[in-house]
Amino acid sequence: MIKKIILSLGVLLLTIALSAQKPFDLKTGDILFQTNKARTSFVKAIENVTTSLDDLNFSHVGVVLVEDGQVFVLEATQPNVCKTPLAKFLKQAKSVDGNPVVVVGRLKPKYQKSIPRAIEILKSFLGKPYDYVFLPDNDKYYCSEIIYLAFLRPNGKSIFKATPMSFKDKETGKNSPLWEKHFERHKTPIPEGVLGTSPGEMSRSKAIKIVHRYF
Repeated sequence: MIKKIILSLGVLLLTIALSAQKPFDLKTGDILFQTNKARTSFVKAIENVTTSLDDLNFSHVGVVLVEDGQVFVLEATQPNVCKTPLAKFLKQAKSVDGNPVVVVGRLKPKYQKSIPRAIEILKSFLGKPYDYVFLPDNDKYYCSEIIYLAFLRPNGKSIFKATPMSFKDKETGKNSPLWEKHFERHKTPIPEGVLGTSPGEMSRSKAIKIVHRYF
């Protein structure tokens, strides 16, 4: 009897171990939220004024594209919108116990039919310059902006919400010095109140379900 219990326990532990090693099956249209390992003033500035799912300080977001058996991420990053191999995208994330701080959001079933058209729109942005000043209609794009635009419906409404942007420090309620320096460098007024999006806000959208965490 004891031998049977030990054998059963061994099989269970082996199953758990194999399950842990199996990579998560990403699908085209999945949305990857990333906490970037780079501690640049730009990354810190984004984290400073946005609120993410579970306070994970997401500073970047991209969309999965599975193509010819390979997994890529369509993303707006410096210096332009590009198609990045998944391994590279994960490597750029902050690490916890050797695992990247990346969370996978998947559109809920009623929105899944929007994915093919969204992917084509995202592909049309490839090569477009990154938007350092987060302004609409300037033919430059930041990470969450391309996702918002890709999922615009024929009626002009997006699956995701655009809200008035704020560049004020979450703790002090005053303009973040990081952003003041950033916009001075780009010789552009802070676009306080202009409609926009952020990885943090998008990670809390009711249109998606969190289906996996890499860490």
